[in-house]
Formats: sequence, C-alpha cells, structure tokens
Amino acid sequence: MGLANGGTVYKITSMSILQGKDDIFLDLKQKFWNTYKSGLMYWPFVQLTNFSLVPIQWRTAYTGLYGFLWATFLCYSQQSGDGTLTSVFTFLHQKKASEFEKPPEK
Repeated sequence: MGLANGGTVYKITSMSILQGKDDIFLDLKQKFWNTYKSGLMYWPFVQLTNFSLVPIQWRTAYTGLYGFLWATFLCYSQQSGDGTLTSVFTFLHQKKASEFEKPPEK
C-alpha cells in the first residue's frame, strides 16, 4: 500500500505544480483520503478479476487499461471532483440527464 500512497501523493501534487497553483498541497489535503479510499475499492477488484478471470496473455493489457481509467479518474478528480468515485457517477448521470432534457433541434 505504500507505493499506492506515494503514487497518489505524487500524482496530485505534480498536477497542482503543472497547473501553477499557489498552494500545491491544498488539493492533496482536500482529496488524498477520498482518493486513497477510492483506490482501495478499485484496485483490489481489478486485480481479483485480473488473476481469476483474465487469461495470462491478456493480463498486462487488462491492467494497463484499468490503469488508464484510474489515471483518467485522478485527472477528473483534480479538476472538478472530490476524490470519490461517487463524484464521477454523479457527473456522468447529470450529463446523461441533460441530454434527454434538450429539445430537439430543427
């Protein structure tokens, strides 16, 4: 779990540095624990399915795909989320609902 902690800290602070924020540790203070708990729910499921269901020749690609999805979640969380998976599902649900509410264009 130490590597996961270090990776999360690195990702959040490096994105704050690249965005030129004044307090680079503010996002880390606000989002670390939520992001860490989300990772504890996400990665064990990914690895359980990886080792129990995925054929050995596809395991690297499978883990890479879910690593890409995790990095996408971290970027979303940095921009507008609170570090929880719930914020992503809420965003997706709102976006889908707004598509249905638009009147048809003529």
